[in-house]
Amino acid sequence: MKTELISKLEELLTKEAGEVALEVRALQKEFQKVWSMEFEKAKQQFIDEGGKVKEFVYEKQPDDTKFEALLEQYKKLKKESEDRLAKDQDKNLEIKKEIISKISDLSKLSDNVGAAIKKLKELQTQWKEAGQVSSHKYKEIQSDYSRAVEDFYYNLQIYRDLQEHDLKRNYELKQDVIVKIKTLQNTDSIKEAEHSIKAFRNEWEEIGPVPNEKWDEMKVAYRAALDETYGKIKGYYKNLEEKKETNLRSKQELIEKMKELTSSLDLKSASAWNTKTNEVIAVQNEWKTVGRTTEKDNEKVWTEFREHCDKFFDAKKEFFAGLHEKFADNRKIKSEIIQKAEAFKNSTDWVRTAQQLMRLQEDWKKYPSNGDKEEPKLFARFRKACNTFFDARKAHYDNLDASYEGNLKEKETILANLSTFQLSADITENRTALKQFVSDWNSKGMVPLKDKKRLNDAFYNKLDELYNQLDLSKNEKAAIQYQSKIDRLLASENPKDLLSKEADFLKKQMDEINNSIRTYENNLGFFKSSKGNNPLLKEVEDKVAFEKAKIDEIGVKRKMVIAELGKLREPVSS
Repeated sequence: MKTELISKLEELLTKEAGEVALEVRALQKEFQKVWSMEFEKAKQQFIDEGGKVKEFVYEKQPDDTKFEALLEQYKKLKKESEDRLAKDQDKNLEIKKEIISKISDLSKLSDNVGAAIKKLKELQTQWKEAGQVSSHKYKEIQSDYSRAVEDFYYNLQIYRDLQEHDLKRNYELKQDVIVKIKTLQNTDSIKEAEHSIKAFRNEWEEIGPVPNEKWDEMKVAYRAALDETYGKIKGYYKNLEEKKETNLRSKQELIEKMKELTSSLDLKSASAWNTKTNEVIAVQNEWKTVGRTTEKDNEKVWTEFREHCDKFFDAKKEFFAGLHEKFADNRKIKSEIIQKAEAFKNSTDWVRTAQQLMRLQEDWKKYPSNGDKEEPKLFARFRKACNTFFDARKAHYDNLDASYEGNLKEKETILANLSTFQLSADITENRTALKQFVSDWNSKGMVPLKDKKRLNDAFYNKLDELYNQLDLSKNEKAAIQYQSKIDRLLASENPKDLLSKEADFLKKQMDEINNSIRTYENNLGFFKSSKGNNPLLKEVEDKVAFEKAKIDEIGVKRKMVIAELGKLREPVSS
């Protein structure tokens, strides 16, 4: 069976990696299933021959190694395929951006409408021929494209000049899309239908206008075709849920069967245990043939079924442990664990050593005593070594927190004073007092980690509350509150990183606004030749002025952040 699966996988490696992902995953699951059966069979044989479960070792077979190597080869091929796809999508994105830019420039051909229309159609053809872009870029680039085409038609006022045959052609193309959507109702692959209907909807959106007198009728037919097709898709998933309900009932029946098998485990012989084991495994195998249940019940029924299985195998394990009670191997292993723990007990590498000791504790739990009379002595040695290290670690961190207690008391005092502070009628005096609170707060050192968030939140929330009560202009209040935000960042554990991210965020905002301003200013070119008052011209000019004001406001904030970053980066003089 494994040889056949390996051959199938080798055959799949000769195909495009991205197209056979589902088949590879299916082979991987099938191989794992075969391996698990061989593993259980070998383990059961080992137990039947008198071996202990904890001593069982299942060596990896050559077929296993070969299958794993082929999987790694597939992952590499898949990665290369995905990299090529991403590279192609990036290239296609640049091509589409260039097409959008050229469509936006078509206003320069306004003296020759025919040439402009011809050029637009060429660009639209290029757009359709351009390859796909990444899914998270598709909506944005498609929106930019649609807006550019709409702006072209609007600004050149050529909708009235569209020829009748263009409208008729669009009508035929959209009729074809409706037919293709209806055809999806006959496909057997729901995944294919979901993928195709999305493509057909995109195709519909990319087709131009149709005659006005036919639009309402066509729109109704299109919506009806979509509803019918989506109805089939929803019906498929509804049937799937019904199947899950059937599976749930089947698994509940198997739980009752397993519950009956494990209700009485007072077996006196190994043969009786083996007979019962075969019955339990038969039920487990039957369980594997039943598909998934509803999401809300799947974990619940599995947990209940597993509990009955665990009950049986725990009892079986206890029975055979009583038959083959031997402690020598366990003592040897635990002695080695103790030696390792004693080697670590005086370490001051608090983090790494703690992890190593906890792993040793987990290893210790793997070897239960089963009544070994030497167990208390061994455990006492092991616990002493662990306690020596962990007690020293606790003392170290207690001393570290104690060194911050002074800073904690000072900040608690500042917070108490701020909480009782009353604003006066003098705005200048209030500003000075609040700035002094911030200066005093920032001058204090670290506090225990458990108190840090509580103190900072309380201090800056109260500070914002007081600033909100000041009789300040909107701009003054915004500047002060933004300075308060900077002070919070400066009080954090990593002020450089947080301030750098804030500066980058502000720069990105400015770039986006500048792009909007350039778009508005380009649109102004369409109105230069117009005579008299033009409300659209006034609207665009107001938008440009508004966006420029936002640029100035964000620029001031960014200068404040850059100034603080500069202070942090200044070298400390000796």
